[in-house]
Amino acid sequence: MKTNSAIPRWVIALCLATLFVGIGGREPWTPDEPRETAIAAAMARGEGFLLPRLGGTPFVEKPPLYYWIAALAIRALSPVASGATAVRAVSAVGAGLTLLLTWAAGRDGRGRGFGAAALAVLATMYGFFRAGHWIIIDPLLMLFTSAAVLLLFRGLSGGRPLEVLAGFLAAGLAFLTKGFVAWALLLFPWGFLFLAYSRRIFRRPLLAAAAVLLLLGPPAAWMAAFRITAGPELWRQWFLDNQIGRFSGESAHLGHIKGPFYYLWLAPLLLLPWTPALLGGIFRRRGTVETRPKSGRGNLIRLAAAWGLGGLLILSLSLSSTKREVYFYPLLPAFALLAAAALERLPRWSGPVLSSLAAIFGSTIIFFAFAIPRWTGEKFYLEAGFAPMTAVLGAAAVWAFLRLRGRPTARTAAIAALFYLAAGRAAPPVLNRIWSYRDMTETLTAAIPPESRDRVGLLGLDETTQAVFYYYAGITLPNLRDPERARKILEGKDGEFNLIVVPRWEDFEQTLGDPPPYRVAARARKGPRRVFYLIGPPEGNSAAPTGGPVNPRK
Repeated sequence: MKTNSAIPRWVIALCLATLFVGIGGREPWTPDEPRETAIAAAMARGEGFLLPRLGGTPFVEKPPLYYWIAALAIRALSPVASGATAVRAVSAVGAGLTLLLTWAAGRDGRGRGFGAAALAVLATMYGFFRAGHWIIIDPLLMLFTSAAVLLLFRGLSGGRPLEVLAGFLAAGLAFLTKGFVAWALLLFPWGFLFLAYSRRIFRRPLLAAAAVLLLLGPPAAWMAAFRITAGPELWRQWFLDNQIGRFSGESAHLGHIKGPFYYLWLAPLLLLPWTPALLGGIFRRRGTVETRPKSGRGNLIRLAAAWGLGGLLILSLSLSSTKREVYFYPLLPAFALLAAAALERLPRWSGPVLSSLAAIFGSTIIFFAFAIPRWTGEKFYLEAGFAPMTAVLGAAAVWAFLRLRGRPTARTAAIAALFYLAAGRAAPPVLNRIWSYRDMTETLTAAIPPESRDRVGLLGLDETTQAVFYYYAGITLPNLRDPERARKILEGKDGEFNLIVVPRWEDFEQTLGDPPPYRVAARARKGPRRVFYLIGPPEGNSAAPTGGPVNPRK
């Protein structure tokens, strides 16, 4: 069943519009956004360059390129956008440039129609939409790894030396974004390229030498400066704990430890709605495969297979290594290319399945045009009403479904894009009230006397709480690891701190099972479950001195 007919320009326009809908007008959301935003904001204020800082202390999980770019975005956009919007724009621009690279490689490798299909598929993948609208490092890593693979492919297959150099430089920048994991994800696709084009590589030794210099130069310069500036302890944290330890499983204390099959069930969800196309391409009969000449057309798909499946193997390899959804994002362009190739000729069942998914997306838009999501502060519910813009998008989905009959690729891409546009408008106001830390932070900050703003500590390591107090209030919360020190603070005997923020009451009970008398200076709820506390010694303007238990749910 031939499905990869031309993608109309208006469908491409809808796909591109999804990049920027919903990136502004919302706060940093848990779990990653507050931390990344606060680190970038601190750097934008001049606090650290080689050593990004969180809560006043160096944060050395990753190299600093992402924070450099995010800090520049905050400074450049500060007159017109909040810090969170500026940093989120980095993800959106990274996603947009990745789309451009995927389109260009697909067009050069297999024709203009294929390039358009690859762009539409990638833009409407759930994982890609999520990556481009989330404040995390991985969209930038996706951009640089995509550039390292696709620019090198274009350079080697088309005899373009500048693109070869750009591909190697992109690989060096990928390392500066997230470290050795970037080069691990390039292992299989670059291995394929060197096998396929080895003669062209060794024919120009000066070009190869310059390429290696661009690959190794930026990482080597940063690592040398980091080692000199940071010292051996921070170097050990970065190199052994966060680089080597996450692969070997020796850094289990950092969390996110999953089994080897974690991505096998996660990947089909992140690739929706195009999972049926990939499955159809895998299980189609041999007789339906279109014959291709041995040229760059075939090499592009072999490269995508090495990139996507090889990367999946690398991420899944260890039984006890760190695994997260975001680590899969740099592989999404590879699977978009594979899905676009599969869409050229599919089994009969794949087209109806894609159309059914499109119908589900369209029906969901129409449903939420008349069922408005609400949040009371404690529970979520749907309220009967009418959302005009959502209704317009729903009507457009019905029109696209009828207009693109017999063209499952274009139909699915158009309606998925309309679904993302509707979700990008309707969901943030509700989710902002559930996932934002602003109200909680402002409530507790208002209870801190001005003279005590630099005398507040944080009980237990909670990077998100450190981040939101710095981002919203400019307060640095050092982490209190010593139970005896926390006791002295509550007794009013500590010379540095006189208040403590408690983000998890369980930590307070475990650290100080039998605490001295204390007062609850303020209490603030975040979302449906979490309650934060500001506590201190019973002396002062306290109406509630107590040494007894506090109900953490109220």
